[in-house]
Amino acid sequence: MGFKRVVLLGLGQVLLFACGVGATVSIQAGLYACALALALTALWLGASAAWAGRPSPPMRAAPPMPDMEAVRADQRLLRSLIDQTPAPLLMLHPDGVITAGNRAARTLFRTDDRLVAPPTALTEALKAGASGGRLTVELVAETSRRTYAMSLADLAGPHGTIRLAALLDIQPEIHAAEAAALRDLMQVLSHEIMNALTPVASLAATATELLADETPASLALARDAVATLARRAEGLMRFVDAYRTLARLPPPDPKPTSLAGLMEETARLFRSRWEPRGVRLELTCPSPDVVLELDADLAIHALSNILSNGAEAALETPARTPTVRFAAQTDPAGATLTISDSGPGVSREHRERIFQSFFTTKPEGAGVGLSFARQVALSHGGDLTLSAQAPGEGAVFLMRL
Repeated sequence: MGFKRVVLLGLGQVLLFACGVGATVSIQAGLYACALALALTALWLGASAAWAGRPSPPMRAAPPMPDMEAVRADQRLLRSLIDQTPAPLLMLHPDGVITAGNRAARTLFRTDDRLVAPPTALTEALKAGASGGRLTVELVAETSRRTYAMSLADLAGPHGTIRLAALLDIQPEIHAAEAAALRDLMQVLSHEIMNALTPVASLAATATELLADETPASLALARDAVATLARRAEGLMRFVDAYRTLARLPPPDPKPTSLAGLMEETARLFRSRWEPRGVRLELTCPSPDVVLELDADLAIHALSNILSNGAEAALETPARTPTVRFAAQTDPAGATLTISDSGPGVSREHRERIFQSFFTTKPEGAGVGLSFARQVALSHGGDLTLSAQAPGEGAVFLMRL
């Protein structure tokens, strides 16, 4: 406690004592107003003395100065880690300039810093994508084309928002997927063609032997064999036509399309074919209606395939009223169409194969409808899936558009 504070406390105590004595004398003399004034003065002096005598709060220590050398070392370490990252990193600045963020990006685009003439596809993807989103972009390097998955993030900088993009080369994965798809296709083709040609070869040999016999009975049997050959050849032609349908799927031509209008047109086509056979359609259009960018012709064709499968399945359970339900749910990103039926459902052993091209459980089926519908959904950025089904319930397909 300082000398000045000690003197002030001593003086306060003297005044406090004097006020106490004065108040006592005033009460004895009947001067109550004066006594009250002196008492209030004494109270004020006491409070002031108590406040002045409290210990002073400790002084806060000044925050330590940052170790600038340690900060610079951390920055060098961070830059080194970013530079060693194998994924090319790009930065889109507020003024539209694109710069390489690490060694992989500088090597890919053959630049020390700024991309002087960035590919148009890259620039459009950087500007069009949403922060936190992922998209793919195809880049041409010399004579090769490579596909990259691009992840985007927006960072606040001193001069505005900087968009950071990380590129991941997915070309090897695409090649592996294409090779697997080709292998599966060749297995299916060889299996289906052998299934069709084996009885054809056997029947042809039998018909040749019967024709050589030239007896009336042999000729009659030969005619039956030739008729069977004709039917098998027709079946093989249907298989080839189905393959051409899948192989020649045109790219979609998306246009603004009313989802409710699309569903109603598909429903009209379905009812004209299946209502005469006793299949009822329950249609639930979205309310309010939404407009989607899609190829209406392809979508109607794909949806008709799924609805027809549902109708055929519903007719397999005569104990129930054959029914197909067609509904839609919308969200800001698109729509999910649900198609369910009152049929027996899809057996567990077939659930993994129903989207495989040319797989079918129907005697006259081509195994193309669901595969075609999934390709249409994928070409619109969506998918076609089979939902889990409750015991005793029919199949439920979900098409995302």
